Amino acid sequence: MNNTRVHKRSTRTLPNGTDLQTTGNDEELTIKRLKRLKRKTRNNIQAQKRTLLIQGILGTAFLMLMVLLVLKSLQDDEKTNRLSTKIMGGGRRLPQPHMRVDLDNVPMTDDPNDARGGGGFFHLGHQLWRVVQYKHSDYMQYVGDHSPAYSKLRKEYDALLPFGDEKSLERVKSFVSSLRKREYKNKMQHEIPYDIHNCPLYPPPNYPYAWNVKEVLENWAPDDPKPREYVYQGLCVFDYETERDKAVNYREAELPFVMRDDPRVLRTVERWAQDGYLLRLLGEGTRYRTEYSPNNHFMYWMKPRKKNIKDHTVPEDWKPPTEMMRMPFSEWLQHANVTDDKLGPDMEHWYFRLIGCGEMGRNCDKDSSEYLFDELPFFQPKDGNPLYMPEPRKQKGIHCRFGMKGVIAENHFDGSRNSIALLGGERRYILAHPDQCENLCLLPRGHPSARHSAVDWSNPDWEQFPKFADAEVNEVVLQAGDVMYLPTHWFHYIISLELNYQCNTRSGITDHYLGAIEQCGF
Repeated sequence: MNNTRVHKRSTRTLPNGTDLQTTGNDEELTIKRLKRLKRKTRNNIQAQKRTLLIQGILGTAFLMLMVLLVLKSLQDDEKTNRLSTKIMGGGRRLPQPHMRVDLDNVPMTDDPNDARGGGGFFHLGHQLWRVVQYKHSDYMQYVGDHSPAYSKLRKEYDALLPFGDEKSLERVKSFVSSLRKREYKNKMQHEIPYDIHNCPLYPPPNYPYAWNVKEVLENWAPDDPKPREYVYQGLCVFDYETERDKAVNYREAELPFVMRDDPRVLRTVERWAQDGYLLRLLGEGTRYRTEYSPNNHFMYWMKPRKKNIKDHTVPEDWKPPTEMMRMPFSEWLQHANVTDDKLGPDMEHWYFRLIGCGEMGRNCDKDSSEYLFDELPFFQPKDGNPLYMPEPRKQKGIHCRFGMKGVIAENHFDGSRNSIALLGGERRYILAHPDQCENLCLLPRGHPSARHSAVDWSNPDWEQFPKFADAEVNEVVLQAGDVMYLPTHWFHYIISLELNYQCNTRSGITDHYLGAIEQCGF
């Protein structure tokens, strides 16, 4: 009898589809291997499910965090709106400034009902962008330009011009100092009891000193922008790093002065002086307010009222002294950046203007320049800025005027505090105390150019205006990086000595000089 045992061959299929042939002796081992393979496959599937679950939880948590940040932002915006409404004394919600509408980016708006942006979903996207966008060191949440285009531009130039340490501060100071082409000396230093570059801690008696207007104008005729070595300067010039406390004392006394070398101002001057920066900032197609004059004289005016025409406050033959228009910055620059042979008192001049509305709302100007609040952080409406912003909640926007060489802004006073920064070029300011009001021969209330002197300072008619011969004034030339504080009701006459960029902001009203102005009928 043959005891040889015949083993049957069997075929089993592995999970991967492969047929595995086994003999009877291998069957038990094969079954174990199959079980291990199935268990390993099951474990891999479970691990993948756990990974997906964890990713889902983390994604949900991130999304919830973004939603919470957006809700917090919306809540803060609502608080700001309520505060703004309270400050302005009305029950109407103030419109928030819209974002940039140029630089080839899609317009962004805070209006959730804006049809262009898709309503609430667009607003949500805008808030998400604000969470993740590049925030430069001068970023302010409730005012300024929060558009992608401006964020990208600032990121580029912040990398090009780093700022924040001693080395960068020295670089900025050196650069701005190179822009100041000359030094103006005080012609009458021997007559005044203080050194304008080393003034006492508190204002001395009769500060600032002033001189007869005829003497000042004969020394330097307004129609002649050629610099003079000596000027009739009575204002103190304070260094920001070493004499800030002095400047605060003069500001609290509501007296004018000049602050020099504030690092924040110098940084803006350096950035604006970079080739092509302003062209990119202002955009190629945006049209801004511009005044045109057939000569070099510019006087503010408003449309006359019928009653003022009837009572002859406004002469029957009165015509607007300038023409209002809009043009891109590049077009204005072509007019302004010309040689001296194409400039003169009787030639055409253009005066360019930017307005950052801030909490006044974008309705204050058609193409508001909200980036001014980012570019000029020293004029932001914040507490703790007694030099330039005594009452931040009473700020009336930021206004910039770019002047071509020879432009004259006629003598006038403003009804609020004024901080004036020169960010490029030179401007000559002839100042007068409010007690000189009667001698300055102002156009009366009701006139389209009320608050302005009726005298042509570049060619005074001394017989028609005999009182003007008794006026007392002083002068100062502002250069790049200077900021002048001008109290409420102080008179100023402005001459652009070269192409220049000047920006100012107003912050509240004082009544220190109201009596003198009221005597003039204002």
